[in-house]
Amino acid sequence: MEKKQVNILVVEDEPGMALLLTRLLEQLGYAVLPIEKTGEGAINSTEENNPDLILMDIYLEGEMTGIQAAEKILAANNIPVIYATSDSDENTIKTARSTYPLGYIVKPYNKNVLKSTIEVALSIREVDSRKNEELQLAYETISNQTHEILESFKSAKDIQYAILPSEKDFLKEHPNCFIFNKPKERLGGDFFWYKKLTKNRVLFAVVDCTGHGVPGALMSILVNYQLNKALAQLNDNDTLGTMLGIVDRVLSDTYEGTKNELDASQISNLNAGFDAAVCLWDPDHGKLTFCGAKRPLLLVRNNELKEIKGNRSSVGLFALTDKGYDSIDINIQEGDTIYVYSDGYADQIGDKSGRRLKSAPFRNLILKYSVNELAEQHRNLEDAFEVWKGGEEQMDDVLVLGMKF
Repeated sequence: MEKKQVNILVVEDEPGMALLLTRLLEQLGYAVLPIEKTGEGAINSTEENNPDLILMDIYLEGEMTGIQAAEKILAANNIPVIYATSDSDENTIKTARSTYPLGYIVKPYNKNVLKSTIEVALSIREVDSRKNEELQLAYETISNQTHEILESFKSAKDIQYAILPSEKDFLKEHPNCFIFNKPKERLGGDFFWYKKLTKNRVLFAVVDCTGHGVPGALMSILVNYQLNKALAQLNDNDTLGTMLGIVDRVLSDTYEGTKNELDASQISNLNAGFDAAVCLWDPDHGKLTFCGAKRPLLLVRNNELKEIKGNRSSVGLFALTDKGYDSIDINIQEGDTIYVYSDGYADQIGDKSGRRLKSAPFRNLILKYSVNELAEQHRNLEDAFEVWKGGEEQMDDVLVLGMKF
């Protein structure tokens, strides 16, 4: 393949020097573009001709020096510059250095020095060009991979959204509620679950699966399926605790059935399960039944907050079977508000304090905002979370449900 001829722009306001430099360059086999005498002309020629290299005198005709012209050319086109000058003043050289020149040639010109300086400059440019191409290729590869990952996340999010119960549908049927759901990542392990039952009753839950992101999302789909399956197995006399116990046994049996096929590291990765606050609302009798697996329920009545603790055990693979999940009946009064939530809000680290918010301050926020309308409470809790978090990374998925009676 024939080697591409190198185009050089000479910027020189002394005709004699310009002619000499042109002849030397042509003898060395370079193509010389029309001579420019001013910095402004050099900028225009660069835009039109895109030279491979510029030989620039520092002092030129017009208002612009060669250094000023080189600054603009470097910013706009990143074309390398060699200064050709009779000025060897240290301050001038120091000023010129800010434009990252690839060399200096002092007048009068020496052909051998000129040749070696240009060859070194072009070699440096070639190396930089290859690096830029490699960086561009790497950037494009990473961009494509990132796009594929984001598309996969989007597809996974759509699948999760289609499988899990719809928050919007629940809120349409129960406008006396709000749901603050803020996953740590695009996918989350915290999810809202509900089922409409007979006699106007509704079963709903805030579920906090182990992990977040993709592992948490996969767990959420499994738990949703197991909750639905367990609910279908219940008899009239069974409790919410019975339902959680069924799921706990299924997960425990899954662990027992696979642990002999796995090594130690794989077994440790199976340390997954979920916490949950499950509620059954019976409006005809004004009764709310609550069953918590390591999650509490908050009741605000007459501007006072009461915490109703859940059972101490999670539902999960490493938990002991037949632990028992007790249910609690609450006689609801008009004006009561209940809150169930995952641990993500209280576990968030604040950027100013460097510590977790913790449960007591979270309960104080709930009581403080409980006097407001539900939509405003939602905004209050969201705003307070962002203020507390500040510049810190979100630690976990966040899910809070409030219901006013």
